[in-house]
Amino acid sequence: MPIPCILAHDLGTTGNKASLFDAEGRLLASVFAPYATSYPEPGWAEQEPADWWDAVSASTQDLLVRVPDVRSRLAGVAFSAMMNGCLLVDDRGVPLRPAMIHADIRSTVQCDRILHDVGEERAYNLTGNRVAPYFTLGKLAWLVDHEPDTVARARWAIQAKDYAAGRLTGVWGVTDRSDASLTGCFDMKNGSWSEEMAAAGRFPRRLLPEVRCSGSLIGRVTAEAAAVTDLPHGLPVIMGGGDGPCATAGAGAVQPGDAYHYLGGTSWVAAVTEGYRPDPTRRVSVFCGLDPTQFVIYGTVQSAGSSVDWIRGVLQEPFESLEQLAAAVPPGSRGLLFLPYLMGERSPIWDANARGVFFGLSSSHRRGEMARAVFEGAAFALASNLNVLEEMGLAPAEIRCLGGGMRSTLWRSILSAAYNRPLIPLARLTEATACGAAMAAAIGVGLCSDYTAAAPLFCPTAAREDPDAEAVEAYARAMPRFQRLYQALKESFRESAET
Repeated sequence: MPIPCILAHDLGTTGNKASLFDAEGRLLASVFAPYATSYPEPGWAEQEPADWWDAVSASTQDLLVRVPDVRSRLAGVAFSAMMNGCLLVDDRGVPLRPAMIHADIRSTVQCDRILHDVGEERAYNLTGNRVAPYFTLGKLAWLVDHEPDTVARARWAIQAKDYAAGRLTGVWGVTDRSDASLTGCFDMKNGSWSEEMAAAGRFPRRLLPEVRCSGSLIGRVTAEAAAVTDLPHGLPVIMGGGDGPCATAGAGAVQPGDAYHYLGGTSWVAAVTEGYRPDPTRRVSVFCGLDPTQFVIYGTVQSAGSSVDWIRGVLQEPFESLEQLAAAVPPGSRGLLFLPYLMGERSPIWDANARGVFFGLSSSHRRGEMARAVFEGAAFALASNLNVLEEMGLAPAEIRCLGGGMRSTLWRSILSAAYNRPLIPLARLTEATACGAAMAAAIGVGLCSDYTAAAPLFCPTAAREDPDAEAVEAYARAMPRFQRLYQALKESFRESAET
């Protein structure tokens, strides 16, 4: 019998990645279709939903041509996508304005007002996240203040994946709990929209869509959508999830206690829990997993891979040469430290005023020490978040890892030593998000019973990376200095921002 296949779409910041998997978890092919982001004003970031749909349609058609026998074997399709956005549509799913994406931070004034009305501690305990302008809540509040006529005509505020699924099925006004959990207005404990946060945002409650479980049936491909995409009419469209939750499942972190990190431009370290467990000191954040019983506690480093890209540009070295320069220097960079706060920092310090710093620079330091210090600084920042998870009782024996940065042998060794834990890289480092969406689809159409059963198929791993004892010792000495350095400079960062 032919092996059934799953189509997974991942709508990211720069384009849509369409991937075909068979029911045994093998990746058959993938296609990327780009789209543009508009920046009309400082702090604004918008995309056209029609561009999302064009990318979904084009990449689907391309895949079906590349794997010509697959159309008859398709069992279902699911979507993952960037989170924290805001797209206003009418009751037929017609967009009323461009979508505000996660990078849009125009709502600072509205977020300050919401914080004043609700209180920082109350808002965090309700939502598992700080009130910040990159969440949907602030974007909706801005639209109420600045585009009230558009809000009055809107029926729903939805995310990118929900728009794409709506175009396939004609079903509108639905999302999943993982995407809902990072809007800033979802009551994590009760698993429903927070009336209190919606009231603080001053937007109509009707805008919030129905929340369903990942892996549930949204609808089926309509005749109109089939004609545009070449997908079979009637193909099941299954609810996927946000990119972070899909990456969690796609990393194979599917049981409470499992941990992983994603290493990209912006990076995070995360652990899976059963039950909602916010951090009492609000250093890290929480989102809902694809499994309806699970939550994910995570800490985000704003400029991890971005810091390495920065020093590569400063030193005018390709990545391979930069890695060789850094690898020639012993762990600890001969006393040189780097704070990777080039664009402020999220977890665990939450300081938009923080900036990058080389500390301890001397005439004996050269390009290699500077390069290695940047790699190590990003690792120390991620390890600081892991320390918070440990304080919360989440101390994983090993950490799964994914993202393009994990291709670096040097960085894997640095991270393993900074964490003092083995790393388990995924065999497919850049496919985890699509894998998570495919796992949801496989469950939804009955090819897998649950995420635990799906993980061995869709989440193969590569060779384990064990920590080097010498590096572990060096980083154990350097980490306290790294953390004290920010505290010593915190007030100076604030003063610098005010000048």
